[in-house]
Amino acid sequence: MNQVPRGRGQLLLLAALFFGPIAAATLLYFAFPQLQPQQRTNYGELITPAKPLPALKLIDSEGKTDGVEVLHGRWTWLYLGGDNCPRSCTDKLFQMRQIRTLLNEKRQRVQRVYLAPSAADLAPLQAQLAAEHPDLKFYAEAPGAGVLPAFLAPVSPATADAQAIYLIDPRGNWLMVYPGSAESPGILKDIKKLLSLSVIG
Repeated sequence: MNQVPRGRGQLLLLAALFFGPIAAATLLYFAFPQLQPQQRTNYGELITPAKPLPALKLIDSEGKTDGVEVLHGRWTWLYLGGDNCPRSCTDKLFQMRQIRTLLNEKRQRVQRVYLAPSAADLAPLQAQLAAEHPDLKFYAEAPGAGVLPAFLAPVSPATADAQAIYLIDPRGNWLMVYPGSAESPGILKDIKKLLSLSVIG
């Protein structure tokens, strides 16, 4: 005689355990938005909304002209370098190389790009850096363009840092920026998370 009420009670308890958290989360989201956690989970500064890169005309170290599509298809760490690479520059490139290496088999989904001020700087830069950074790609914008630095400059204080690193997603959107002071563990955590969540690139 007691089996039916007991079974009904168990069913109600299971329903409460299943639907209770959903109801509580819904109430929290809609009725008490001020109680939602505000702490961000990304280490770098997120560009919101992500900005599609403008049309670009890029020249590689062999003089070949490419479009912005060379920055598509993979996650790209973009470094706006000078006509030479002093110690601060080589330290930053080394940091990015080490982080990419720590991605193990996923490192092929990430490329590093050095954007030089002019095409004339590409050959000397490659001669200086290629031995230590064989995977580093070198580009410069076509003469008189200068589109990309102007595009990246006004959004964040971090972009005023000469050692900033810009993260471009595989669809060619500027997604994040890291100041020169950014530390490797935080950058590594960000890119690992992005690679695990992304089905592109």
